[in-house]
Amino acid sequence: MRQKGTYLVYTPTPCLEERMKHNGAPANVVAKANAAAHQEETMFQHALKTGVTIAFGTDSAVCPHGTQWQSMANMQKNGMKPLAILKAATSVDAKLLGIADKLGTLEAGKLADITAVAGDPTVDIAKIKDVKLVVKAGVVAVRK
Repeated sequence: MRQKGTYLVYTPTPCLEERMKHNGAPANVVAKANAAAHQEETMFQHALKTGVTIAFGTDSAVCPHGTQWQSMANMQKNGMKPLAILKAATSVDAKLLGIADKLGTLEAGKLADITAVAGDPTVDIAKIKDVKLVVKAGVVAVRK
C-alpha cells in the first residue's frame, strides 16, 4: 500500500460488539466479531509501522452519530499519535477525496469549518468528544 500510494481508510466499528449483544446475536457470532477486531488492530498497527497513509473513515450507519470519537480513540490505542489522527480526519481525507485545494487545512482562501473542544485533543484524542463550539462557513452552528 505504501509503495503504491494506496490509502488505508480506517473504519472500525467500536460499538459493534455492544450492538450485536443488544440485538441478540449468538455468542459464536460475537466471538467471530471479536476475533476480527483483533485482526483489525494488528493490521492497523502494521500499516502504521510501515508508513501506509492512513485516512479516517466512519460507519456512521452502524454506530450512532456522535460516537466517531471512539474510532479515533481506537487509533490512538493502536499507536497513532493524536495529531496524526486529527490530520487523518481533515487534511489526509481532503487529499484522498481530491478536495485539498478547498478544505482540510486552515489556510487563506479555503473553506473553514472549526470545532473547539474542552481539553487538548493533541494529547488525548478522546477530548474530541466534548465539543463546545462549531463554526461552519463563518457562522456559529453550535455553542455549549
